[in-house]
This record gives sequence, C-alpha cells and structure tokens, in this order.
Amino acid sequence: MTKSSGNGFPDSTNLVFIGGGNMAAALIKGCEKKEFIRKENVSISVQTEKSAQKWRNQGYQNVFTNTLEMLDKYPTAIYVICVKPQVFEEVVSSWPVNSRPRFIISVMAGVPLKTLSAKLPFVSGNTTIIRLMPNVASSIGSGASTLCYEKNEKIDDQASSIEYARKFAECVGTVEIIPERCFNAAMAIGGSSPAWTFMYIESLADGAVAQGLGRAEAKRLAAQAVLGAAQMLLNTDSGFDIETQHFALLKDKVCSPGGTTIEGVRALEKNGFRSAVIEAVVAASKKADDMAKMMEK
Repeated sequence: MTKSSGNGFPDSTNLVFIGGGNMAAALIKGCEKKEFIRKENVSISVQTEKSAQKWRNQGYQNVFTNTLEMLDKYPTAIYVICVKPQVFEEVVSSWPVNSRPRFIISVMAGVPLKTLSAKLPFVSGNTTIIRLMPNVASSIGSGASTLCYEKNEKIDDQASSIEYARKFAECVGTVEIIPERCFNAAMAIGGSSPAWTFMYIESLADGAVAQGLGRAEAKRLAAQAVLGAAQMLLNTDSGFDIETQHFALLKDKVCSPGGTTIEGVRALEKNGFRSAVIEAVVAASKKADDMAKMMEK
C-alpha cells in the first residue's frame, strides 16, 4: 500500500477539518508545506461561501458550507475539530450518527476528553480522541503545541493514531505529549503566553522610547533580544541544558556586579515581575478549568 510522506497512513486517507479559521489554516498549510498531506485529501467546512471561495482560490476544492454534507461524504476520515468551544454543541448537533472517524483531533480550549466523548453521538469505544492545542506561532512553523489523549488498550491501533497526531502537530512546530490533568496549565504557557510576550516586548520598546530611542529601532531590538534569549535556552550550542539546568544560570551570566542589568533585575523584582507572570499562567489555566466545567453541563 502506498504511503504518504512520513505520516504512516495511506495516500487516500482524508483529513476533514470542521472549521476553517486561522488555526485550521495554520495546521493545513504547515502540513502541506512539510508534504505531510495533499490538498486533494483535505476537506474543510466553513460558515460562509466567501470563506469557502477563499480556500478554493488556494487550490482546496473539497470545501463545504454544510458540515453534515461533508461528514456524510467522508464518514471514516480523520476529523479535526477547529471551532470555538462556545459553538461546539451547535456544530455537532447535526452530525450524522453513522460517522465512524478513524480518530478525532480536537483543537478546542477548555473541552476535556470526557466531554468530547459524551457530546459526540457517533463516538464508539473504539475511537481515539486527541486534544491538541497549537499556538499563534504555528502560523509560521514555530508553534509550541500540547497534546493529550486517554490511553485505551482496547482501541485498535491507537499508537498509530497518536503518532500521526504528533507528526501532524510537528508540521507547525514542537509538541509536548502530556497527561490531561496538566493540559490547561501547559496550554496557558504554550497557547496564551505569546500574547503576554508581545506585551513584554512592547514594554521593552516603550522603555527605550522613553529614553529617546526611535520607535522602529526599539521594536526591532526588543523582538530580536527576546528571540535570541529563547534560542539560547533551546540551542545546545549555548552550553545550556534545558532539561537539567536552571534558567538563572544564563541570567546570571548577563548580570555583571554593579552593572546595568542587575539594576534592571532589581527594578523588576521590586515591581512584582515574577509574581505577575506566575499569576497570569494560573489565571489562564483556571479559566480553562472553568470553561471545562461549563462544557460538562
């Protein structure tokens, strides 16, 4: 049987996206760029004909404005749910009960696995459901995704489904497979933190502008400084081992005794910088917990 490039499934395997917004676009285009999927094996349901035409103009011909019609046509495909959790029940209420997807990937915040199983009428005990949460940087192939699933030895070939989902996520960046009990905390870091990082970079630039530097130069320098710092943490060429060493080791290398950097560190500590960041992660994680409880009702 002919296989597609590296995904371990036949070339004819259909990948069905329920929802065609920004995250779906990032995943689809990332997978196509890595030759993980082919356009003719991708189907997408969207809300408007305008959105459908936008996809068709990019070469995707299996585009639908009726989700039921799409699922009727591809009852055994791999389903990727890319809608907002607030409209999830509305979307699934009209799904055909005879659907038997190979497995399901949910890209929805705050919707736990047990809720997905309960809300999807066609899911049998032999269907693997996977939660995946990419982030905004997935749109440029630099995403940080989290993935979880419920292990079930009774499900046929579950390991292959998980491996497919992992490779699928790696088309747009890195992926961490974690227990679901940690999913919301990981999602707060991977999914929400880019917004906070943008705020941090903006604040760096504002500080420099306040001291007389031009806005354009300040923005470029701030963004590059943060990018470089992250690369030092992740790149083994820096001599840093992210698995075993503390971030403070690199921080201390920059802080000369009596210098400008340690003075800035003092100002950050005085104003509760660490605590503010920690509280942001906790708040985002708890919000996802609250959303999950609402979805269970």
